[in-house]
Amino acid sequence: MAAAIISSRNLASFSRFLTSGTKINTCRSINTTHNNLCRWQIVGAACVTRPPVVCPPMTPIEQQYSGMLTTMEKELALKSDHEMRVEKDKIYKKLLLSGDVEDAADLDRTSAQTAAEFEDACTLELNDFNATLQPVHDRNETPDVRKRLHRCLERSLVLVVKHKQIDVQEWTLPHTPWTPGETLRQTCERVVGDVCGESLKVKFLGNAPCGFYKYKYPKTIRKDGYIGAKVFFYKCVVLNNKQQEVEFGTDVDDHQWLTHDELKHTLKQSYAKSISQFLISDR
Repeated sequence: MAAAIISSRNLASFSRFLTSGTKINTCRSINTTHNNLCRWQIVGAACVTRPPVVCPPMTPIEQQYSGMLTTMEKELALKSDHEMRVEKDKIYKKLLLSGDVEDAADLDRTSAQTAAEFEDACTLELNDFNATLQPVHDRNETPDVRKRLHRCLERSLVLVVKHKQIDVQEWTLPHTPWTPGETLRQTCERVVGDVCGESLKVKFLGNAPCGFYKYKYPKTIRKDGYIGAKVFFYKCVVLNNKQQEVEFGTDVDDHQWLTHDELKHTLKQSYAKSISQFLISDR
């Protein structure tokens, strides 16, 4: 009788052990599957910025203050060499009209170019320079103009691209997945080289990311077990401001150089908000 009771107890304990063991194995398999489906892809993105080249236009109060300083300087300052030259040219012209050629020859004529001709040449050069400047807000601006690096010289420009290998075509910063064995900065340096080639020289600011953004992939394009991407932004500035355009790589479908205001209307709202947190306003 006692042996029967012990055997029944052992059988009940063994049954509970099998039941608990089955639950543990099931939970482990569920956790393993969950981990495989919840992996995030690490991505490095480069914020390529072209800093302002010229000073922005003055505000009305700045123009008023500048005019006041110019008036004070003109009243208190001595005459410059150019002003002295203008007066000599006037005297020389009067002597020529009066017929006193000998007295006119005694004047120091340092150059065959008069002061008025020099002013005309400077004015013409200034007008040619102003013609090259693009206004900040041009309603007639075409999309092709936004592809130029040397536009809106008084504003900061940020490079945005459309990658060919991505199924969803959206405007983003140049980015690429992180490769094991390299740092995130090296990942961003690699993507700048692949996108812009060697024609664009940039300088990265620091070794740490300046921003972060996370998003999930659409279920239709999820692959390799990644449900989304964690993007780390690195900021870099353009070093060469020569009048030459950038030769982009073959994996770039389209590109634009946009101001901070244009980024808000071009990029995805959440994406633009993450970028705006580390961009310094040029206003």
